[in-house]
Amino acid sequence: MGPALPHTPSDLSTPVLVALEALRAAAAPPLTDPDAPVRLADLPAVWRAHLLDPPQSYHPLLPPGRMEVERADWEELLARVARELEHAFRMAGRLALAERGPTPEDLAQAPVLSPWAPALGRSGEFVLTGHVAGHPCLGEAWIRTSVLAGLDPQGRWARSWSRWYRLGEPMGEALWLDYGLARLPVRLIETDEALAARHFASLRQIVARVLEPLGAPVGGGRR
Repeated sequence: MGPALPHTPSDLSTPVLVALEALRAAAAPPLTDPDAPVRLADLPAVWRAHLLDPPQSYHPLLPPGRMEVERADWEELLARVARELEHAFRMAGRLALAERGPTPEDLAQAPVLSPWAPALGRSGEFVLTGHVAGHPCLGEAWIRTSVLAGLDPQGRWARSWSRWYRLGEPMGEALWLDYGLARLPVRLIETDEALAARHFASLRQIVARVLEPLGAPVGGGRR
């Protein structure tokens, strides 16, 4: 494979490395003109579609309407592609874990969130918030989780981007004052199964849009 890409994680998943190598090979410059720009028209259609949709992922290296990339910018663009693919690949892994549900061992090692409540983060991401005990980094504290990949409809567990949680009692009005004193950057919402379903469906759509056209598996990632 080619040299390591700049500004990318050092532990890229194998399918992502394979996809990137295919893109690098497709854009290999002719030996007669190694400084020639990379023309999107020379790339396989699947890569053209990926680089142009969604276009905001690759600004300013590939602004709307631009159909070629200067050779000096190509490695940086590949680095951005690597981050996009790796994020989608790992998201696929989290979603697959949540769909299978936690094992007894997962729950035995999981921190407990009690009380807890669904919430929206600053960017509208679906999270849980509440009081955690047994968190490997935070110990005991009022927290908001990372974005959710799964939530048990019966309220027994949740899977965030980072870890499993065991869920205790839902947050009641009597605890809102204590929660407010924590000043966490979220907005509490009512438990809404339809909202949760739309959130998880949107994550699956992101994964499918990025990975399926490139031939990368959508159920990868790490447990």
